Amino acid sequence: MLFKKHIDKISNSTDLYYFIFWKSFMSKSALKILDTAEKLFNENSFVGVGVDLIRDESGCSKTTMYTYYKNKNQLVKSVLVARDERFKQSLLGYVGDATGLEAINKILDWHTNWFRQDFFKGCLFVRAVAESNQDDQDIISISKAHKQWIKELIAANCNMPNGEALSELIYTVIEGLISRFLVDGFDETLAINMKNSINQLFNINKNL
Repeated sequence: MLFKKHIDKISNSTDLYYFIFWKSFMSKSALKILDTAEKLFNENSFVGVGVDLIRDESGCSKTTMYTYYKNKNQLVKSVLVARDERFKQSLLGYVGDATGLEAINKILDWHTNWFRQDFFKGCLFVRAVAESNQDDQDIISISKAHKQWIKELIAANCNMPNGEALSELIYTVIEGLISRFLVDGFDETLAINMKNSINQLFNINKNL
């Protein structure tokens, strides 16, 4: 089976983003398992969701699951890579051709829209690292790469004096809000205040 050969290659490759290309070859069953697993991991946890629950919720047999994903670890990696791909497409699509402060505000607004959603359960990549152990370096690497991409996107739009420090601050504010709103619930006033503060700092640094 063509897909099986390449999904095996993913689990043995350091370049797990090879998966993105081969996703187009997935059968409906493989995609159903992937989508179901992501939903369950997001709603619950990686550790708390077993393959039996994924099997039952997806309507696929365990044999079918192991045809496409040889173990749970591989399924977790596939979920993270697919989520990362979708995250980037969504955020870049929202930012569009904007640059500088306009782009920063769009990045903030995109996250605020996410925070408002009923399905918001915090960052799945942070949770993946928290629930990993030293043997799960691929999972940790995927999560680190995801966060690094966000940092670089912010930094690319802070090209000014003290831009590096400003971009680190903006990134840290976003990451902090992810945790804050997960625990305390979404606060529109706080989100607006943080955006206004970032705008003020951006303009101050721009005029140095």
